[in-house]
Amino acid sequence: CEDLLRYAFLRCLTWIITIFAVAGNLAVLVILLVSHHKLTISRFLMCNLAFADLCMGLYLMLIAFMDFHSRHEYYNHATDWQTGPGCGTAGFLTVFASELSVYTLTVISIERWHTITNAMHVNKRLRMHHVTAMMAAGWVFSLLVALLPLVGVSSYSKVSICLPMDIDTLSSQVYVVTFLILNVAAFLVVCFCYIGIYVSVRNPEHSTRNGDTKIAKRMAVLIFTDFLCMAPISFFAISAALRMPLITVSHSKILLILFYPINSLCNPFLYTIFTRAFRKDVCRLASRCSCC
Repeated sequence: CEDLLRYAFLRCLTWIITIFAVAGNLAVLVILLVSHHKLTISRFLMCNLAFADLCMGLYLMLIAFMDFHSRHEYYNHATDWQTGPGCGTAGFLTVFASELSVYTLTVISIERWHTITNAMHVNKRLRMHHVTAMMAAGWVFSLLVALLPLVGVSSYSKVSICLPMDIDTLSSQVYVVTFLILNVAAFLVVCFCYIGIYVSVRNPEHSTRNGDTKIAKRMAVLIFTDFLCMAPISFFAISAALRMPLITVSHSKILLILFYPINSLCNPFLYTIFTRAFRKDVCRLASRCSCC
């Protein structure tokens, strides 16, 4: 029975990703929520994305701590870990985080598409209450998907990294395949939205605000980077769900630990922390605190 994280480089990278993902997303949430600026739709959606990425960081933290605790003797802890509350909690966090992140990215795409294609019709723009209702539905959906393996539909206890990879029953197969199909469908929606945005921006007869175009470009990079990282995981997961696995469980750990959470590390830095608006928020918060 091999260690939870078999390779030394995998342990090292897991801790690096964990530290930066948790610290980065916590910083984003604190600054965006504490800032006295009006909570715009973009800020609201970035807060949801940061929370989802933070949950992914917490999942990695649980895996890293368990690997540290059981190193060289995982066989003594395997049953207790995989059938206990720790693995269930880790599995719940990662599935919830994954689905909420994908859902939020889809809503970001729809919001940008709707805003830019209706730039001349201000009254047709999505309002905060529309987006709030959409995200509330996303939270309910993500919670439901994450809870199903805890009540017998698939299982988080099949593998040591606590992902729902159980496909022994028909309901488990349906769950895993549906999970993957929904993610592919979300990607297609994103593609449609950004094709529509590209056509609108390139149309000389269509007037768009410069700010809208800049935000759309930044969001396009964010979304396509995220889905490109998910592509190899989806490919191998579909093959496994169809009982035609192309890689071993040991190799799948490398794929899942390195690719699955990488965007939880990158998103807060590339698309929030490194932006001018975020730096201004930090400076305002720092100056306000120094006056206290």
